[in-house]
Amino acid sequence: MAFSFSSSQGIDRPAADVWAALIDFPNVPKWERGPVEVRQVSPGPPGVGTRLVARRIFAGRESLLESVITEWDPSRSATMALTGGPLRDVRVTYAVEPDGPAGSVVTFRGEGTLRMPLSWLTPLIPFIGRAVARRNLQRLKGMLEA
Repeated sequence: MAFSFSSSQGIDRPAADVWAALIDFPNVPKWERGPVEVRQVSPGPPGVGTRLVARRIFAGRESLLESVITEWDPSRSATMALTGGPLRDVRVTYAVEPDGPAGSVVTFRGEGTLRMPLSWLTPLIPFIGRAVARRNLQRLKGMLEA
């Protein structure tokens, strides 16, 4: 059984500024709940094939997640395949769209499956994930608009 959810947030900053914050991987823990550390482990600028490692807290326990960027539309969107911890096979996408001359809308989408024994939580993940994504995007908005 798979889950799927999304959340969007308007931000009063140009899309280029929002994109720059999203791909500044070491700073993700400043606005996203759960990560303790995010680092790029492959050389060069981010793009398809870029590998990342994140130390993340799930339900009070630290897990190591590995991810690879599978889709990359510069300054617009990035999709990553995530594995590790409670995640069996998860894909997340961050997309940024301009909204007027100085604003933008950022959207987070998540879909995938959990590992046993946590797979029983799958029906709840859209509700939990949407709420967490909404709070993360609100923190990103607060950080960028400050």
